[in-house]
Amino acid sequence: MGTRTRSEDASDERLRRRRRKSAKDRNLRRRGRRRIKPAGAAAKDGPRPGESGADAAVSDASTVEGSVGRIKPEVRRLAGYPAPPQGEMIAKLNQNENPYDLPPEMKDEILESMRALQWTRYPIFDPPELRQKLSSRFGLNPDQILLGNGSNQLIYLLGSAVVSPGDAVMVAPPTFSLFDLVGRIAYGRIVAVDQNPDFTLDGDRVLEAAAGAKLSFLCSPNNPTGQVIPIAFLEEVLKRAGGLVVWDEAYGEFWGETAVPLLARHPNLLILKTFSKAFGLAGLRIGYLMAHPALVTELRKVNIPFNINLMSLLVAVKLLENPGWIAEQVRKIIGERNRLSAAMEKVSGITVYPSATNFILMKTRDSGAVFNGLKALGVLVRPTEPHPLLQNCLRVTVGTPDENEAFIAALRKVA
Repeated sequence: MGTRTRSEDASDERLRRRRRKSAKDRNLRRRGRRRIKPAGAAAKDGPRPGESGADAAVSDASTVEGSVGRIKPEVRRLAGYPAPPQGEMIAKLNQNENPYDLPPEMKDEILESMRALQWTRYPIFDPPELRQKLSSRFGLNPDQILLGNGSNQLIYLLGSAVVSPGDAVMVAPPTFSLFDLVGRIAYGRIVAVDQNPDFTLDGDRVLEAAAGAKLSFLCSPNNPTGQVIPIAFLEEVLKRAGGLVVWDEAYGEFWGETAVPLLARHPNLLILKTFSKAFGLAGLRIGYLMAHPALVTELRKVNIPFNINLMSLLVAVKLLENPGWIAEQVRKIIGERNRLSAAMEKVSGITVYPSATNFILMKTRDSGAVFNGLKALGVLVRPTEPHPLLQNCLRVTVGTPDENEAFIAALRKVA
C-alpha cells in the first residue's frame, strides 16, 4: 500500500463528517415523525418508550385541553373583566358613559375631514398634534404625554413595563377592577388595602403598603364608590412610595380637581385620563398618561404602535378645539347628578352615597332583585364587584333627564 498524501487524508475526513451529519439528520427526522400523533394519544397512553415528557407535551397541544393548557395558569385562574349586559333599553345607565352625543354639525365637519384622508395609510405614529393640544390644556410639554387606545390599554402597558414576577402591586379596593387584574397577569403580588366602611382610605395602611410597592394604584374620584382622595394625601403617598404611583383621573372633570401640578415635584407620579367620560368618546377609545418626560420615553418603547386611529384622532382634536362644549356637558351632568341623587334619597330602602363623578352608588335591600326588576322595566344599571363593602350595592350612571326619570320611576316600583 502506497503512502497517502495529506489531501487524501483530508478528503476522507470530510467524507466521514458528511456521513455522521447524515445519520444525525435521519435520527432527527425520525424523532420529528414520531411526535406527530393522533389527538389525545399522549394523554391516553403516556410517552412511548424512549420518548421524553417534552415530546408528549408537544403532542398534547393538538387537543383542546392541551392547547388551553398553554395559557398561563395565572390567567386561567382569573375571572377576567366582567362585560356588562347590553341590549335596547329605555335607560342604559350601566357603563358611566356621557349620554350627550356630539352635535350633528360637529359630526359633519369631522366626517368631511375623514373623507379627505387616505384610509389605506397607517395613522400618524404617536400623533404630535394631539399631544400638543393636550399639553397646552394642562400646561405641560408634549413629551410628558403618552397616548393610548383608551386608558385601559395604558394600564396594561404599565403592567408589562413595570411589574416583574413577585413585585408588590398596591390597590385599594373596592376600586377599578382592572388594576388588580393587570397586576396578576404580570405575575405581580397584589397588596390590597381595603377601604374603610365609609369608603375612605385607611391612610396609614396605604402609606405603609405604597412604601414597599413597585407600583401603586389610586383612583380619584374612585370607581365604583364615587368618593375622592384628597390631593394632599396623594402627595404624602408620593413622598413615601417605594415605586411608581398611578393616579387615575378618569372622572376628574366631574370633580374639578387634578393632580397635574404635582408632576413638577414628583417624578414617580403617573396620571391617567380618558376621553370616554366627560368628553363622551367611549366608542372611539382614547386615553392618555401624563408623567415625567424620562418615564414617558421608557414607556413609549412598549406602547402599541399606531394605537390612535384616524377617526379617533380627528374627533379628539376637534373636541379639544371646543372646550366650551365639553364644559357645558360637564355642567349638565353634574346638575343631573345632584337632582338624581336627591330623588334617590327619597326612595324607601335605598342608601345613596355621595359622588364626585357621573355615576352614583346605592345600597339596596337585595341588589339582585332590584337589578332584575329594573332590567325587566327597561332600565339597565351595573352590579358591583363581589367585595364585602359593596354587598347589595348597585352603580347607576347619570343619564339624560328622561333616562333619569325612567330610572326613578322604576326604582320606586322595585326597591
